[in-house]
Amino acid sequence: MKTADATLTIANATLTIALTALMGCGGSGPADMAAVDMAMPDLANPYPAPHPPMPQAKTEMGPVAASPKFLAISFPNDPLVNSIDDFVSKIAVSKYWLGAVSEYQVGAATALPPIHSAYMPPQQMTDLQLQQWLTSQIKMGQGFPTPDANTIYTIFLPDGVSVSLGGGVSCQDFGAYHNDYAYNNLFVTYVVAPRCPPPTQGVTVLDELTAAVSHEFVEAATDPLAADTPAWTDVDPDHAVWALVGGGSELGDLCAAFPDSFYRPADLPYLVQRTWSNAAAAAGHDPCEPDGAKPYFNSSPVFPDTVTAFIPGQGTVDTKGVLIPVGQSKTIELDLYSDAPTSGAWSIKGVDFASAFMGQPRELSFTFDKTSGMNGDKVMMTITAVRGNNAGTSAFWIQNNLGATSTVWLGLVTNQ
Repeated sequence: MKTADATLTIANATLTIALTALMGCGGSGPADMAAVDMAMPDLANPYPAPHPPMPQAKTEMGPVAASPKFLAISFPNDPLVNSIDDFVSKIAVSKYWLGAVSEYQVGAATALPPIHSAYMPPQQMTDLQLQQWLTSQIKMGQGFPTPDANTIYTIFLPDGVSVSLGGGVSCQDFGAYHNDYAYNNLFVTYVVAPRCPPPTQGVTVLDELTAAVSHEFVEAATDPLAADTPAWTDVDPDHAVWALVGGGSELGDLCAAFPDSFYRPADLPYLVQRTWSNAAAAAGHDPCEPDGAKPYFNSSPVFPDTVTAFIPGQGTVDTKGVLIPVGQSKTIELDLYSDAPTSGAWSIKGVDFASAFMGQPRELSFTFDKTSGMNGDKVMMTITAVRGNNAGTSAFWIQNNLGATSTVWLGLVTNQ
C-alpha cells in the first residue's frame, strides 16, 4: 500500500501474499514474439549472458530522507528495550544501511537518543490514535523532536498491543508499516512495529522485529511521504506483477518474499532484510542487496504479449505477460544467465500461484524441453492454461535451484 506500506511478517514472506486481490481483464497483445530489450554484457565477458532485463523500481519524484534520524520509542517493562536501542544505534552506522539505500540518494543515518515512554498503550489501537498520541508527545517535547524531512519516529509497541489499519489488524494481516501525516505545515514520518510472534523455529521475537523494522527503515527513508508525496514506490510497467511478491512496490517489498532476503550482516548482529537495487538488477547481479548471492543466476522469460491486469497499488496496467485462452498452451523462451561461473547447472521449475500458495485448484501447468541449464542456455517452457478464474489472470513463478541457493522470476498469464 502506498499510504501505509504494511510489511509481511517473516512467516508470510513466502508468497502467500495479496494474490486474492489480483484481478484483471484479459488484454490481447501481438501473437508473434515481440522485440525484447536485452541486457547486453561486455562481449569480452560472457557473464551474464544476454537476457530480458529485470525490473526497475521507479520514483514518483517525491522527497527522500537524505540524512535519516531514527528515533526509537518504547514503552514500560519491555523485555527487549535494550536490544531495541542497540539495534537502532547499530543499524544507523552499519555498512548494511548504506549498501541498501545509497543509490537512492539516501545517506548515512543517525540514531537519536531513545525515548522510554511512561505511557502504556491500550491493547487495541487504531493508526489514527497512534498519530494523535505521537502528535501530543511532539507538542510536549520531552525528548520528542520537532518533525523535519529526516526524522523517522519508530514506535515499538509492547507485546499484546495490536493496531488496526485499512481494515486489517497487525500481526494478522500485516506486520510493521510506515506512514506519514501533516502537522503544522510539516509532515511526520513514522514507523509502527507491532510485537508479532516468531514465525518458525529458529526465528525469535527479536529476529522478527528487527527484520521488519529494517524493511521499514529503508522504505521510510526512500519513500518518507508515501501518503502525500510518494518517492520510490513504483516498479516499471513491464514488470508490474513483481509488486505482488511482497504486497507492494516499494524497495523493501520487491525483495520481501524472495529466498535469502533475510540475513545477518557481518557488522550487524541482527536479522535484517536485503532490499531492491536497480543498479544490481540492471547489471545482472542479485537485485536484493547488500551482500546478495554470488554467483547470481536466474532464468529470464521472453514474454511475447502485452496483457492488461489490475495490480493492487498500481491499478490497471498494460504489462508483459502471456496470452493463453483456457484449455490452450503457449511455448516461451527462457534465457538463462549468471553473473559468474556457477558450480554446475541449476534446475528449473514452474510454480502455479493458485494451487501452491492460495489453496485453489491448479490454473497453470508447465513442461520444459529441458529442466536445467547454465549461463547462455535457452530453455523452452510450455505453459498450459488448465483453468480460468473470474479475473481472467493467473500468476506464476519460475524457480531456479542450485545447491542451497534459489532464485525466482515472476510472470502473468491472461486468458482473453
